[in-house]
Amino acid sequence: MQKIKKRGIVFMAWGAEYVEAIKRLVEESQLPDSYPLFLITDEHTKADGFGDWLDVIRIEFKLDGKARKCELPKHLPEGFDSMLFLDVDTRILGDISLGFEKAEKHGIAMAQAAHYSLEYFKDFSRIMISEGIEPRGQLLYNSGVIFFSLTPRVRDVFALWVKLGIKYPDAPWGDQTYLTLAMESLDFVPYTLSTGYNHRAFGELISGHIRIWHSFEPVPENVNDLNPVFPRQYRDGKIVPAYQTSWHGRIRRFVKNKLRL
Repeated sequence: MQKIKKRGIVFMAWGAEYVEAIKRLVEESQLPDSYPLFLITDEHTKADGFGDWLDVIRIEFKLDGKARKCELPKHLPEGFDSMLFLDVDTRILGDISLGFEKAEKHGIAMAQAAHYSLEYFKDFSRIMISEGIEPRGQLLYNSGVIFFSLTPRVRDVFALWVKLGIKYPDAPWGDQTYLTLAMESLDFVPYTLSTGYNHRAFGELISGHIRIWHSFEPVPENVNDLNPVFPRQYRDGKIVPAYQTSWHGRIRRFVKNKLRL
């Protein structure tokens, strides 16, 4: 008989506005059945009204701003086969079991960032060079959605993530650059999920279904209604065929019109 995997979902937030956003996240998401939920927050933020469906873990942060996410690994609950970390501006829209399965097999499963060049993300190349990594077009992963299993190798990656966050506390890059750099430095290769598992609503192309919406923008009513075979984009509050808004489509229509003359 196959063992049932123990999986959980964890959030990190501080401040009333962002803790309140977790309630909206849960209300508007298709969460996996019976997965325990955890909130990591500071010692002062009010975090009531959740009932018994969410456990609150209070910590004393050492870092400020987005860099605080680097401290996540030190305070995770133990005993899980895999977990999912979610930013508070995400919504789960469908089956995400692949992410857990791939994390259990590979250690970490993540999607690339919309601004996916590590070296050009706010000129992060100088930090890469400082850490002995030659900038050669490496991919930047988005840390707003992380499926992971706490294997020894993943613990090493997360430990270096924390060290880098502490080493460069005043840098403007947030946390995801340091997690990507930690994986690069340790030759750790995560399973790369499609951006359907982490759609940022910046106008990037959509291929297939969106499974995790990552934006404070409302989820469009037609989010997965259009034919998934054709590329789409988020524009003005709704999902539209990409050719309606892309320069490629405009040029193609222009050429067709000229040929008719």
